Amino acid sequence: MKKLLYILFSIVILAGCEPKIDEFSPDPGAANFTTYVAIGNSLTAGFTDGALYTSGQENSYPNMLAEQFKLVGGGDFNQPYINTENGVGIVVTPGKGIYLVTKMILKLVPDKDCSGQPIGTVSLKPEYIVPNPDQATLAGQLSARPTDPGPYNNMGVPGMNVKELFIPGYGSPYGNPFFARFASGIYSTVFQDAVAQNPTFFSLWIGNNDVLTSALAGTDALITPVDTFALYYNIAVLGLVNATSAPKGVLANIPDVTSIPFFTTISAQLPYDNVVLNAEQAAGLNFLYTMYGHPDIVWKEGKNPFVITTTTGDWVQMEPEDLFLLTLPTDSIKCRGMGIADPVLKRPYPIPGMFVLQKSEQTNIQNAILAFNQIIANAAQTNGLAFADMHTYMKSFAAGMVFDGIKMNTRFVSGGLFSTDGVHLCPRGYAVAANHFIDAINGQYASKIPYVDITKYPGLKFP
Repeated sequence: MKKLLYILFSIVILAGCEPKIDEFSPDPGAANFTTYVAIGNSLTAGFTDGALYTSGQENSYPNMLAEQFKLVGGGDFNQPYINTENGVGIVVTPGKGIYLVTKMILKLVPDKDCSGQPIGTVSLKPEYIVPNPDQATLAGQLSARPTDPGPYNNMGVPGMNVKELFIPGYGSPYGNPFFARFASGIYSTVFQDAVAQNPTFFSLWIGNNDVLTSALAGTDALITPVDTFALYYNIAVLGLVNATSAPKGVLANIPDVTSIPFFTTISAQLPYDNVVLNAEQAAGLNFLYTMYGHPDIVWKEGKNPFVITTTTGDWVQMEPEDLFLLTLPTDSIKCRGMGIADPVLKRPYPIPGMFVLQKSEQTNIQNAILAFNQIIANAAQTNGLAFADMHTYMKSFAAGMVFDGIKMNTRFVSGGLFSTDGVHLCPRGYAVAANHFIDAINGQYASKIPYVDITKYPGLKFP
């Protein structure tokens, strides 16, 4: 009995003394973190919940990295704070122009039937805090210069692609408003303002918008050509490593944008062939579609795919691999016959292509991502830079991962990785990304930078 108690006691003692991952003396290794500059798009800026707001910027992954870099000699990290918690985002709607929005928040609201009556279930679709935000107020917040005059270590600009790093006037009143608010001059470029700081260390996570902008519009027509991407990306890397004090840095590649919640959530709930018809209904739809010049759309008794429009304006029935976007107006499908026929107007009602990413479009997007990521990997290897493989890393979350007892995956709302917009990470997700950057930096430069404590950062917030 005493022997058993001794063994059990020993196990407890050993478990209590289990070494932590960060039980080492912080060390910069071969890198110098005195002046760290982060270059990128909305992911670098700390954009989350569909908007840019102060606490989101505070929880940006570069700001987290900078805090850890201070443990190995890093200096201050200045960010161009927008000074509002309501947030400012930009939405482009085909045919309706551009308008500003506030950040998104999850509200526990009841689902309703087509007459507006609650049906006993709860919807978690994001809603804006201000249903009808005042455009003048939001425009004033977006255009206001940061309180701190700069320069800014965080050069993340929402909406920017790789070519736009070098566009003079990108910070002008007619350029990108997120850069215009903190550019050093109306003709300065993002890249010029970054390298002017003579960084001793840099991070470059750019290229997402070179495919994501197209995907968010439900098309493959806006993908940056591969040769254009290669030209400007390599110019950026060479410019950084040849800057006065910046031979060291980390490059990150492009995740699989089609696997994020914005593209997977609705399709998991609404099958592509959710149109169930009897023989009479099928015959009526066949007559209707023939009358409107689309006899190639064939309806049958049983399950049928929804009808959608393509980029070229054609009408086709959906395929199993096609993806609904999170912006899909599901009420129009449920109550107005979208994807089938309008019961009031008595005419076909295909789902606009802006709400669907077809299989062929996904293939072209995936091919572009693979080509872009090869360019990024080659640039890292050629120039002796750290390489954060975010593409592979983010894919590993599909099955779920556990950090400090916190389970995280790519599911919308419950996954704990993405914010309410289904595209950008939540603060805790950015902390996980920061740690992957740290892994890459420590591996390349023999640094000993401690991990970010992800438990310090919130996941999704409910009202």
